[in-house]
Amino acid sequence: MTRLATTFDRFAAIVAGLALVAFGGALVVWNTTWLPNLPDVIALPGLRSATTTGWWPFALAGVGVVLVVVALRWLFAHTPAAKVKDLPLHSDAAGSITVDLGEVATAAAAALEQSLDVESASGKAVVDRGTRTVDLTVTTSASPRPDRLLPAIDAVCAQIAGMLSDPSVATRTTIHTGTRERRRVR
Repeated sequence: MTRLATTFDRFAAIVAGLALVAFGGALVVWNTTWLPNLPDVIALPGLRSATTTGWWPFALAGVGVVLVVVALRWLFAHTPAAKVKDLPLHSDAAGSITVDLGEVATAAAAALEQSLDVESASGKAVVDRGTRTVDLTVTTSASPRPDRLLPAIDAVCAQIAGMLSDPSVATRTTIHTGTRERRRVR
């Protein structure tokens, strides 16, 4: 799900939630004496007369089309992400050999965790803009040494490329630098 879809979902949930709370509160207060001068019946003569005009069916059709477009956009924004399929390495009459890229990513993350400056590492296989990608996330210590960290990452990425021998598989590494521990003054 995209960031825009997530933001829209949260905004729509807030609006719908506030509307339901307001409507529920109005129903609770309606027949009480807490708020004076509330009418017993709500009359909407403008709405009653609007339904008999010639533009009313077109207005309803326009609202319906807008709702259908919004609903379709919402559904397409919530389609599941593309699954990464196994990578075929060799195939002949006897059978085929495939590689699970998710397991390759997990093994690469485990190899990166052996580096001195790496506190944690995780890996996953994704399809990014149509390209199968091994996505590694590395969290380092507060002050990592680039002369140790970057060669370790390069070595793992080179090992993935050499092992798979398929140029269509990309690797991406995101490095998060850890924060220094704060000293507490007592």
